[in-house]
Amino acid sequence: MKKNIWENVYYRLKDPVEIKLAILYVIFYADIPVSDVELKHCMLESTSVDFLELCDIIGQLLDENHMKTVWRDEMDKYVLTPSGEDMISMFENKLLPSVKSSIKNSVDQYYKNETARKSLRCDVVPLGDQMFQVELELKEGKASLLTLSIFAGNKNKALTMCRAFRHDPYGFYEKFSTLLSDYNEDEE
Repeated sequence: MKKNIWENVYYRLKDPVEIKLAILYVIFYADIPVSDVELKHCMLESTSVDFLELCDIIGQLLDENHMKTVWRDEMDKYVLTPSGEDMISMFENKLLPSVKSSIKNSVDQYYKNETARKSLRCDVVPLGDQMFQVELELKEGKASLLTLSIFAGNKNKALTMCRAFRHDPYGFYEKFSTLLSDYNEDEE
């Protein structure tokens, strides 16, 4: 099988106007407020742009009022202003299709991974004297399906519990839910 020699070739964004359009396109495509870290991650993942230049141009876009910060999820995030929306809608065709495609893939992959990461939490918490507990949480969107703290004893058992929960969190939730639902007071 012949290897695609162009597979790892990035288009180097050097023109400040192209970089501005790419930044605006990330926020436009994401269609939700984007944090500074998310924006930089998606830009660096999808294009070959100089990090310091990227930081400088983000500041320029804020100064030029093409994007602004809003407070969401306990942090500042970027959104497009009306002038930023106008700019990206008028000049989106100036971005190379390969750059737009790469940005779309990067944004999609980032939020897919981020959503999966935020939906599951398993922490090993030391209680002192070589004793540990496990704190589990399973979310569906913003709704919490399960929040549970379990005494695990030693650290190895706590780590094993976390691995088991991460392996099949929905199966654990179903078993736990069934156990509680099948309780019959008349059996006592």
